[in-house]
Amino acid sequence: MIKMGFAKNWVGLIMNCITTVSYAVNIIGMRGRSFQPSRGLRQSDPLSPFLFLICSEGLSSLIRSAKKNSLVKGAKASRKGPEISHLLFANDCMMFGEATEKGAKILKDILKEYESCSGQCVNFSKSTIFYSSNTFEESKEAVSTLLGVRSSLSPEKNLGLPNVVGRQKKEAFQNLLDRIALRIEGNNTYAMPCFLFPKALCEMIESKFARFWWQKGVGKQGIHWCQWRLLCRPKEEGGLGFRSMAQFNISLLAKQGWRLLNFPDSLVAQVFKAKYFPESNFLNSCMGNSSSYVWRSIWATKDTLEKGLIWKVGTGTNISITEDAWIPNYVNVRLMSRFDNLQYDKVAELINSNEREWNRDLIVNVTARLRP
Repeated sequence: MIKMGFAKNWVGLIMNCITTVSYAVNIIGMRGRSFQPSRGLRQSDPLSPFLFLICSEGLSSLIRSAKKNSLVKGAKASRKGPEISHLLFANDCMMFGEATEKGAKILKDILKEYESCSGQCVNFSKSTIFYSSNTFEESKEAVSTLLGVRSSLSPEKNLGLPNVVGRQKKEAFQNLLDRIALRIEGNNTYAMPCFLFPKALCEMIESKFARFWWQKGVGKQGIHWCQWRLLCRPKEEGGLGFRSMAQFNISLLAKQGWRLLNFPDSLVAQVFKAKYFPESNFLNSCMGNSSSYVWRSIWATKDTLEKGLIWKVGTGTNISITEDAWIPNYVNVRLMSRFDNLQYDKVAELINSNEREWNRDLIVNVTARLRP
């Protein structure tokens, strides 16, 4: 923490919170003597999540240093995309590197150095390696043996989500459907902002919701007095305001598209832009061939997103006169020109920058009417 710029007094307070705690172990109903820990972070402690972040920053620094010295080479989604060496979430870490003995040794040295500095150790029994399809079997065996981590032929789930979604989408999300069936009251929707659920899956989820709503008790069937789509209507229209899974899925994915537009410097936005729309923006992008299912899912909501988007004119340098929606109160219409080859392309050319007002004569001269 001192290395990261925290004040010494603050560091002292935090260390007191960690080192002054005492533990006692119950063995067969008998409480043993109290003792103070010398390392480690407590579970369910309000401080623990933040201390985990500080510790993980140490691991990130080691990886960044190795990457700077060209010792570690991350993965790229496209040739011009950013190189991703690792991703962190809570106490989980996903690392990317070359499947060679040299790369595995460097990775192992980084983890050992982190373990000796932080006291945290990698749980290799819960760790797996997934190789790309063009990796030789000899390299796979050598890397797995050196790291002491089991390899996986199929990508496992991370944070409850499938790492790779193929053509069998229903099977890929079967685990989610099973969890909903077990704990329908505590259903998590964190998969919906990432993947476009098949229509059949949404109907199956709604079927389980409806069965839970109408049942008379646990394991007891009930009569479905009303169709689910009617229950999903707003209360003002006679419904109960339940969510339509398909529409809810679309809205969450559209929010991801909105984030790509508003946060272009984020890592995920840089990856998508470099691979799928390097010369344009999300709204003018194409789905492309052999694209990932995450991208296809977000791209599928582009039309929905465009229905509610309109540019807020500032300088107007990035706004197309005829292709973008920029006229207030006319979101779903575009401006038509009187000329086939319009000399003026951007809204900025319709503004007198010195006087900061519209060039009314030019607007009347080059524009014809609005088109839907």
